[in-house]
Amino acid sequence: MKKILLLIAGISFGVNSIAQDAEGKEVQAGLVFGTSILMQNVTSDYFQKGKVSSDLSIGMNVNFSLTESLVFCTGVEFDFETLNYESKSNNGLFYVYEGKNIIPQSDVDFLNTNQNIYSVDSRIQKATYLTIPTMLQFRTNFIGYFRYFGKFGLRNSFLVKSTINDEGGTIDPLFLPIVVKGSDAREDMRAKNDLFFMKSAVGMSLGAEWNFVGTTCLVAELGYYYGFTPLHTQWNTDKQKNFHYSYNSTGDKVEVNNAAQQSQLQFKLSILF
Repeated sequence: MKKILLLIAGISFGVNSIAQDAEGKEVQAGLVFGTSILMQNVTSDYFQKGKVSSDLSIGMNVNFSLTESLVFCTGVEFDFETLNYESKSNNGLFYVYEGKNIIPQSDVDFLNTNQNIYSVDSRIQKATYLTIPTMLQFRTNFIGYFRYFGKFGLRNSFLVKSTINDEGGTIDPLFLPIVVKGSDAREDMRAKNDLFFMKSAVGMSLGAEWNFVGTTCLVAELGYYYGFTPLHTQWNTDKQKNFHYSYNSTGDKVEVNNAAQQSQLQFKLSILF
């Protein structure tokens, strides 16, 4: 009987000892991997949502313990996004391009009959962001090997690069928009300043931390983030800086750009030391 009691006491001490090692750390840092479903709230009259958009995140997170139950969480993450859109316009959605560059309407000479005009049916826009999360974490004490937490705060992202893959057809300028020279895809196109250089989202997440060896922990969390900044640049005072154009119900040409905000449902897995 004494041996059994000693064994139980030893196991209990071991569990508490492991938890104590991780619980006493003031700074935790490590690698993070995340994947998200992106929800585009498209407000443009000429674009609409296509297939489900997604995001893949990798980076490093750092947790600073302010108290035993309150933690400041930050880090650096790279987000690789795939955004899917389709044309919504009944009168066509067009742009002029040279090589891999989409030309702003202010730089287009529409008297030039040799220019390249493209009609967009669907679009896959790929974007890379550098994201800096700033979150407050409220957590429990360890219960055995586990402790649980909730986070609340901001994710601020800065655009690094973006490319556009379009499905549609090239248009003959002499017969715009009736004759299509041939259905074709445009890949790795660039539209400078189409995506806004910064985006911010506020949100929260819930998760659990598993102290599986020494002070090393595996962390899983699920969060929702609401984007409150525009995803695409809006040229409200100079519409001719827009990259696209279409025709309104009276047949007049109008310069347009995409307009959307973005929310995301994110799952993250990290290992902290």
